[in-house]
Amino acid sequence: MPSSNKSPSLLSLNFFTIPNASLLTNSFLFSSTLLLTSFIFFTKNKNKQQKAWFLTFLTSIVMTLGSIPFLYQLIFNANWNVNNLPSESNLSIILVGFFMTYCIIDLLLSKFFYENEISNITNMKGYLHHLVYLVLSSFVIYNQRTEIFCLMSIFEASTLVLAIGKINNKSPKQDLLYATTFVSTRLLFHAIMIYLYFNYHQSKSIWLILSFLYPFHCYWFYGFIRQKVYARNRQRKLSQYNKMFYSKKELEEALNKIQPKPIHYFLEKEDNDSEVEERRSNTLFTLIY
Repeated sequence: MPSSNKSPSLLSLNFFTIPNASLLTNSFLFSSTLLLTSFIFFTKNKNKQQKAWFLTFLTSIVMTLGSIPFLYQLIFNANWNVNNLPSESNLSIILVGFFMTYCIIDLLLSKFFYENEISNITNMKGYLHHLVYLVLSSFVIYNQRTEIFCLMSIFEASTLVLAIGKINNKSPKQDLLYATTFVSTRLLFHAIMIYLYFNYHQSKSIWLILSFLYPFHCYWFYGFIRQKVYARNRQRKLSQYNKMFYSKKELEEALNKIQPKPIHYFLEKEDNDSEVEERRSNTLFTLIY
């Protein structure tokens, strides 16, 4: 019969054992190489904002595409039954490892290349986002539920649109596309998953995590709407202010009208006046004599 004093050591060993450690290590090594090489090669002549959003752009592509197989399984194979979702796979472990590597490298590179972009006082959500998701990634790895993390990575579709807008000149169409993808994934789909896990899944831990994240998404979307409303009101006030004054074209036309006449204009005018005076004198002389 085994001794009872071995139980604590076995429990502590299991607690500190990382599931799928070998696969995660390979994922970290490959992801680090890919992210760092891409950053060095593609951001040579970019400004700070473009550098700050490049890794986010690359990661959002990978995670959005990576979420599609899991989303397909939920809709078509499991028929929206979260209890019938397949357990974690090598793909889900690799994707979570990739996302964790991105968070770490982005925080490190920001210290040297774009700290002001990620640590702006009004934009602390850069650090907050990475730290929160590092904790969540560690949780799903330890509990071997990485497939759920990958399923919810469809959220990154809105991040992809945002990153494209930050790297290139943003247009109103991109704002509309960002709002559409944000609402459809981070608000509507997120709310559906909270409902499904609360009502139909045995474990409530996933429901609690999803519920914890939902207010962040609501707050971020509120900030986006508030920013757009402020920008529109500012543009309207600026337009009204400009109407109080001449436009550039109108000012140029007014200046041209009051521009001084050239000197030859006055000389010709004086010559014409002398001729008229001479004709008047001759006419008067003729009348007298």
